[in-house]
Amino acid sequence: MFIVSLANQKGGVGKSTTTVNLGSEVSRSKRVLVIDLDPQGNASKVLSNGETSFEFNDSISALFDKPKNTNIRDLIRPVMAKEKSINNFDFIPADYQLSRVIETSLTKINRERILEKHLQKIENDYDIVILDTPPNLSLTTLNAIQASDLILIPVDSGAFSLDGISPLLDAIDEIKDEDSNFLILRNEIDSRNTLINKFISSELSAVQERVLDITVRKSEDLSQANALSTPLRFYKPGSVINNDYKALAKHMLSMV
Repeated sequence: MFIVSLANQKGGVGKSTTTVNLGSEVSRSKRVLVIDLDPQGNASKVLSNGETSFEFNDSISALFDKPKNTNIRDLIRPVMAKEKSINNFDFIPADYQLSRVIETSLTKINRERILEKHLQKIENDYDIVILDTPPNLSLTTLNAIQASDLILIPVDSGAFSLDGISPLLDAIDEIKDEDSNFLILRNEIDSRNTLINKFISSELSAVQERVLDITVRKSEDLSQANALSTPLRFYKPGSVINNDYKALAKHMLSMV
């Protein structure tokens, strides 16, 4: 089982959208589980085909609230698109109470390994697990980093999208030590914005060997798919942006 975290302390860079659509593409050939660790629950909404609230005991909140008494398998549900379940594609939703639960979990022993220990119990059930994290270094993000084989950091074309990278990399180095493994994904690229694209490239030059050659282009198709709570390949199979996620999925699978 290969575990990937989507992380960046800057919000709005496309973590949830990448999580959903990367998972969707990988599930064409592999068993995929997405775990939503962001109390905002954006990935959960899309993967459930529009649900906006989830029962506490059916969400990832239950796992962090009572890790010894919760069976992770009880939280797993199938991804839905156009009112049909998707083969090979499951998820665990986030609940809005996750923030409160995390605060009370700060005193737990081995709190940074709660998720890792539970994922070990299902290591033969899935080929790839994708973790969608909140835009901060909360306990859920630290759990995700600890459990992951790879941290994928989306960076969009916003001038401030790089602000969250430095503290995140510090956290990765501290937690993973010599096993640190991260890649940066240029996301929502608009080829017309040559100035900002050059600026982002320049800013990333110090970690150029970690920047993927694969990029995801900016598209109204993605905005519409998110609005309708549907992964892009089910909303608009003919969208050229699907090719970007296919390329990203192929790269992820090459690492497994």
